Amino acid sequence: MRNLPRRSVLLVCLPVSIVFCSISGSALQRDSYAGVWTGSYTAANGNKGSLTYLLSKDQKGQWGGTVKFSNDGGEQSADLKSVRIASGKFSAKIETPDGKSIVAIEGTFRGNRLDGTYVVSNKESGQKVDGGSWTTEKSTASKARP
Repeated sequence: MRNLPRRSVLLVCLPVSIVFCSISGSALQRDSYAGVWTGSYTAANGNKGSLTYLLSKDQKGQWGGTVKFSNDGGEQSADLKSVRIASGKFSAKIETPDGKSIVAIEGTFRGNRLDGTYVVSNKESGQKVDGGSWTTEKSTASKARP
């Protein structure tokens, strides 16, 4: 049996290793988006409140989650719908607790920060009624790996 030169083995193995590491790194980064993200929001009118996203993946790899926030009505929560996380970007929608408006949420992941904007639109007319910005940081508890 003929021995392959070491250089040939390296030339074959190195590209395979690079591809594997790139795929693994991307998967780890996507998984790092899951967890609790806590912070605050500021409405266009200057009102402020607390904000918490809980982002998770189901067994099929689909993103989902909930949002908790405070406003004039007190502590509120809603299920995130149409959740999309791709290329470091986050988007989702929620229906307001009174069912009259839809909130479109967009953000960008930057390490342990997730910042973005939101637009509140009337559910029937589609007219923008409010909006603002928000900023969150990944909770220390959600950073820990088992």
